[in-house]
Amino acid sequence: MGLITNCFRRQFATGVIGSLALLAAVCLSSVPVAAQQAGQPATFTDGTQPVLVVSVGSINKLTQDINYITGVVEQPQFGGMFSMMAGVYAQGMDMDRPLGVLVPMVKGTPEPIVVVPTSDVKPILKRLEAQTGPVDELEDGTLVLTIGPNTAYVKQNTNYAVAARNKDVLKLVPQDISGLFEGMGNEYDVAMRLNVQQIPVEVRNVLVDQMRRGFESAMQSQQQDAESAREVAEQSIEQLEQLIQQADQLMFGLDIDQSAQNIGIHLSFSAVSGSELAAIYGGQQPIPSRFASVIRDDAGAYFHSATSVSAEAAEQASASLESSFQTLATALSREGNLSEDQIDEIEGYTRRLKQLVVDTLKEGKADMGGVVLAGADTFQVALGTFVADGNEVAALAKDLSKKVPESPDAPTFQFDTGDFNGVTMHLIEADVPADEDEARSLFGEKIQIHIGTAPKAVYVAVGQGSDELMKRLITAGGDDTGGERPLAQINVKLLPFMQLAQSVEPNDAVAQIITALSKSQDKGQIRVVSESIPNGSAVDVTFGEGLLRAVGAGVAAGQRAAAFPAN
Repeated sequence: MGLITNCFRRQFATGVIGSLALLAAVCLSSVPVAAQQAGQPATFTDGTQPVLVVSVGSINKLTQDINYITGVVEQPQFGGMFSMMAGVYAQGMDMDRPLGVLVPMVKGTPEPIVVVPTSDVKPILKRLEAQTGPVDELEDGTLVLTIGPNTAYVKQNTNYAVAARNKDVLKLVPQDISGLFEGMGNEYDVAMRLNVQQIPVEVRNVLVDQMRRGFESAMQSQQQDAESAREVAEQSIEQLEQLIQQADQLMFGLDIDQSAQNIGIHLSFSAVSGSELAAIYGGQQPIPSRFASVIRDDAGAYFHSATSVSAEAAEQASASLESSFQTLATALSREGNLSEDQIDEIEGYTRRLKQLVVDTLKEGKADMGGVVLAGADTFQVALGTFVADGNEVAALAKDLSKKVPESPDAPTFQFDTGDFNGVTMHLIEADVPADEDEARSLFGEKIQIHIGTAPKAVYVAVGQGSDELMKRLITAGGDDTGGERPLAQINVKLLPFMQLAQSVEPNDAVAQIITALSKSQDKGQIRVVSESIPNGSAVDVTFGEGLLRAVGAGVAAGQRAAAFPAN
């Protein structure tokens, strides 16, 4: 990793690239984005693809988006500063097209190419002469800048200019470069795409070798648990090597979406088609769920995941789990405060737990969900998950409860208290100390943890009245028929939790945040969605406008408190 990082640093630190990249960062413009022919990825003139593509939204898009965000958080002066700076430095730029950076690999070395949307780059360079010195023009029209020991070359095309530290590198740029920015440009404020397979195999092998040498060096200095640590590290190295050699494309994008009133972050990963890594990701597909009822609009928060698990993924996870438990066993054997009987007992429990997890993975699916109902004086949590043997979970809990020391403060366990729709009910209770007012306002004098075990599921609920919430989750278990649904999703609304906090302990700043959230349509939503894509997966994270308004209200409250401190 250090070798690749240093290579990039050396190339990006050159004179003209530094100047134009600085200009680009201030101007925030680029090349147009157009659809490329399906199945035919755009390439350089030599047939290769960029190892890295970076795009920044047009200056008009960035100005509008930044003004929107700074207005929402009640700090419009920062948006005004950006607009003023962009107006000064963006002269000569196309205000509606984004800026880009393309990085090809030339003889194993990254060679950044800055793409600036302008029909005439000369006036732009003229304004930089105070920093760069005079600009020379070669017979073929290529412009040359010398900045200290560094030389940069700039070439004007029809409606954009390209710059690189190597004149021959400019020949790689095709007349129509729009396809190289496919899916980027003005679709995001900032986007980056890494084509891993364009990194030469030799460079990737060097990276793997460096990791292995570092691993061997660490093992030589390992004094204790060397064998178990080696096995865990070996598996980690193998998985990293698999990722480095079989990864195809990584994508990141950040977009401020005024129409949707949110900020979105997109992350995606794909593996080389036909590889083992592609098989692992290809095995992830949505399935019908026993716990889909947690997806509800009135929830303060919920999470849900229901996906198939490939045999390759199950095998890899099982191997990692085996190594982790071996490390734990070795650590226990070196623990001087435990007797042999205690160590044997703990190892027995961990073996049973490990086997339960492995058996669950072998079932070829993962299915789980949880919901939180929150608000003024309201806090209830219920969750459920698929397991290979729910009865074994109950047996483990019963065995562990016998080891809890007897004391007045110890929790009490009640097993097999009843049956509900084929689910055996259990209860754990613990006293809430009388001086814990906040905890008592949430849970009462006793905190109750309700547990339900079924042959293929486990349920848990916490909070006053949460047993009824858990029963509704159990009852709805057979209603789901699948359909269009992400692999996994998390949804959180800030407003109910602020209302809960205010009911427990009133606070002026929290009250102001509640007011701001109440005025928003999304109530301060944060949403995470994971989807399956060919040979990989994608994750989208969105932050609603309500959350931004809450941040603004919190900042404003802090500013007022600083300006008018309490006596």
